Amino acid sequence: MGDVQLVWRRLVDWLETNAPATASTVLAPAAPAAVTAAEERMGVVFPVELRMWLLASGADNDPVGFTEGVVPGNNRDLLGLAAMERTYHFKMEIERDDPSDDPEFPFWHEQWIPIISDDDSCYGKFLDVRSGQIGSFGDGDEPSFGVHESLTALFSETLVLMEQISAGAQGATGRVQGGRLIWD
Repeated sequence: MGDVQLVWRRLVDWLETNAPATASTVLAPAAPAAVTAAEERMGVVFPVELRMWLLASGADNDPVGFTEGVVPGNNRDLLGLAAMERTYHFKMEIERDDPSDDPEFPFWHEQWIPIISDDDSCYGKFLDVRSGQIGSFGDGDEPSFGVHESLTALFSETLVLMEQISAGAQGATGRVQGGRLIWD
């Protein structure tokens, strides 16, 4: 599970070398007490892997509250701890106010922690606390499960794509422009 911090560090190193404008948006480490407090307010115990990543890059004391443009996808940002919590409560409120017809496939589940989202919290990815897998959600779409095996896998797959960009590989799915990582 400590692999998530290692892969994250490699990903940030790549950004600092190749896309410094994007690297400048990487959040500072969250304090352990802040992670514990968020878990308590959400009523969820974070898996070790998520906790380790937040301790590496989860503080969001500024109004933005996310790391911008690191993972593939348009307008999708890695959420900091407070942004995760806001998005989680927003999604849970929608589920409580208008419960899903099928409890096996809810709009939102109390064991899903949003980790990536667009500005409107309509599209993104969540970590399923029960399995550690990453799923995706979209406005009006049923959630998808097992999109990535884990947070470490998500960051590892992203790092491979980044390395293809810096190597100038044919068919790379992104580019660096003006010091900013841009995904196609």
